[in-house]
Amino acid sequence: MIDKVHNFNKTLITGGTGYIGSRLINFYIKNNHKFVVLTTSIDIKEKNYFYIKDLNDVPLEAFEGVDRVVHLAGISNDTNKTDYETKKKYTDANVKYVENILNLSIKKQIRSFIFISSTKADDSNLKNFSDKKNLLSIYASTKSEAEKIIKNISKNEPIRVHILRPSIVYGPDAKGNLSLFVSLLKKGLKLKFYFLKNQKSLVHVDDVIRAINFLSINGLDGETYNLSGNNYELNQISEIISKIYNKRFITIRIPKFVLEFVSLISFSKKGFFYRLKRDEIHSSEKIKKLGFNFSKSLYNIDQSDFSKNDHPLSKLKN
Repeated sequence: MIDKVHNFNKTLITGGTGYIGSRLINFYIKNNHKFVVLTTSIDIKEKNYFYIKDLNDVPLEAFEGVDRVVHLAGISNDTNKTDYETKKKYTDANVKYVENILNLSIKKQIRSFIFISSTKADDSNLKNFSDKKNLLSIYASTKSEAEKIIKNISKNEPIRVHILRPSIVYGPDAKGNLSLFVSLLKKGLKLKFYFLKNQKSLVHVDDVIRAINFLSINGLDGETYNLSGNNYELNQISEIISKIYNKRFITIRIPKFVLEFVSLISFSKKGFFYRLKRDEIHSSEKIKKLGFNFSKSLYNIDQSDFSKNDHPLSKLKN
């Protein structure tokens, strides 16, 4: 269950066509909360969606009646590339766009600005790892840079800003590496990494939505909050989810040498297989101390939590 909307008249959302954004909009529709979405998709004609040609050319009229901004837009997929074009692409989307939206929010006297970052933006909370600095990918470093800019710009302004860092997000229609495990399980295939004991912090998308709403009211101005849910080993994740589907599985055992070889030829300490082997454990104590409680874990979900998410556009057209 997601908490109800409180204390805000209208919310502007960037990145509303993404995974978390579409879930947030479904929540607003269900609770009859007014919202507007900035989108670069020219195919969307709904009145709640405000089409913009350029991420850094947002008209002020999009902010009319808005008193809260939730910034989700940006490039969310990680990459090992380090060339100039890739860096520029990520910087434009993950840094410059954030700065522009925040400045417009200040100009329009918006009450609350929530930036959805990532636990990848700061490896200081990772355990048992020495070369943390080298693990920051372009995605992580641009998120980290955006956080610093937000705090610097807003420190002498009346707008209240909160930075939320979700860990690995799961739920209906989730993307990313976890979806690979789920898709294989749906086909009756279960991966086993007997040599891996590392852990990952997972958080349900509905708890992310609840945290956005919670911080709007209870968050301390200018503070950053990790949102990490519970910690699980990879094999534990596979076992728990497989029980949800209650079917026979073919277990595929992944030998250690296979993973080591693939990691070696990837030539990167930031690649998928390298990240797969390490812990990604983060603490949510800071937001818990404010009174936030997680409503979901892998132990209290069902198949609907891995089904296809209803897109908000279909609801708006009905």
